[in-house]
Amino acid sequence: MKPVAPTRKPAVQRKRSGPHAGPPRTLLYRNSKYGFSIRLPRRWKCYTVVRRSSRRDDAEYGVYFLFKYKGKIYESALTLLVYRMTLKQWRCRGYDDSPITRLAVRNGRIYAFAVPGELPEAFLNAKGDDYDYKRYGRPIRILSRMVNDDVPRIVKTFKLR
Repeated sequence: MKPVAPTRKPAVQRKRSGPHAGPPRTLLYRNSKYGFSIRLPRRWKCYTVVRRSSRRDDAEYGVYFLFKYKGKIYESALTLLVYRMTLKQWRCRGYDDSPITRLAVRNGRIYAFAVPGELPEAFLNAKGDDYDYKRYGRPIRILSRMVNDDVPRIVKTFKLR
């Protein structure tokens, strides 16, 4: 008797590795030293540059997702910060009333994030009294969407390992 060769399913019937065909919709940013991760929308890859710093006022560590458009780098669309302090110190220093939002507290560290309060000065008109929507309309819309629509979803994906 001749051995039967396994039959191979046509490509359209094969199980795919994820729920959709194609690339994943999010990018995973992971920091092993501080033990956290977040998921960013895939489109952020072409509009951000990531910078890290261990030299920041009170924060022990910062990750800056700087907005990039047509080769020019502007300010951060999202900043993740790690502080070495207790929750009591955080409150005494007034951080609960600051633009910096606490995400988590663990092992003497506080994890937080911040977003810009205003658009970059580079988007101002020649007089400097208003934003130049005619000249910078597209990057203003992109950055506004990133900060106002994406960041609230991104911070919900924050995880400590």
